Amino acid sequence: MMMRWLIAALPGHPLWLPTVLVVACLMNVEAQAQDGQAQDGSTPNPPAGSHQKQPDGAGFSGRLILGGLAVPDYEGSKDYSAAPIVAGRLSYDNYYIDLKGPKAKINLSPFAGFEFGPSIGLGSGRGSVKNDRVDDMHNIDDTIVGGAFVRVSTKKIILPADELAFGVDVLTDLGGKHHGTTISFGPSYSFSPIAKVRLGVDISATYASGSYTNTFFGVDASDAQRSGLSPYNAHGGIKDVGVMFNVTYQWNKHWGITGIAGYKQLVGDAADSPIVDKVGSAGQAIVGTGIVFKF
Repeated sequence: MMMRWLIAALPGHPLWLPTVLVVACLMNVEAQAQDGQAQDGSTPNPPAGSHQKQPDGAGFSGRLILGGLAVPDYEGSKDYSAAPIVAGRLSYDNYYIDLKGPKAKINLSPFAGFEFGPSIGLGSGRGSVKNDRVDDMHNIDDTIVGGAFVRVSTKKIILPADELAFGVDVLTDLGGKHHGTTISFGPSYSFSPIAKVRLGVDISATYASGSYTNTFFGVDASDAQRSGLSPYNAHGGIKDVGVMFNVTYQWNKHWGITGIAGYKQLVGDAADSPIVDKVGSAGQAIVGTGIVFKF
């Protein structure tokens, strides 16, 4: 298993948040490839439903990814920018530490197929962006965010090396910057059609509180005057739904290549915001690729 971490942009730049989500998907299929298939000589985990501990001696392992992405300039933007990725994960048996950009996640569960633990990091705001009218609006400050996650999974649903999982991630603003709370949830499925190849799909939805939605998609009187956009008060609810596809080819024990393509649709008050409806886009596409190193 591995150390996951990402540098997509400096904290406060609008690129890092969508890039973190992409790398999470990339790294999920990488972890599933290692756990579900002994294509590199590793020992597969026991079935998730048994909640058995890993065999003694599984010890430390890790993985790094270096690559690049094309992502929206900010959430709701119709403009795209390139962002570098450096990602990884460090594990000891079933325990692991993930670092994705300025966000850390720690799995405290000793059981295969059941993961949970705390998350903490830096929540990105919105600074300088390509769209002139959104750029004229007040900047949104970065903040400290914290929360928790849980993920359950089971293997051998249809194929010997497949995995079906469902995860929930909760993050809330701890710094008082009105970023509110988000809850992301959804299933994922991965399988190996042939040796050394792993395919995966993630389906997700995100609930955002009224504070989060109004901070990132609302337009107050001052911002309306500065940008020329109509005033808009956004409320909480389901913010987006999306799907991501990923593939990994592990050509030897240590080296491989991975790629991802995804689409997220903003919905509800987020999609109706003039930031999105008038000068942006509710459809958010992401593509990326990277080189994999396992150790």
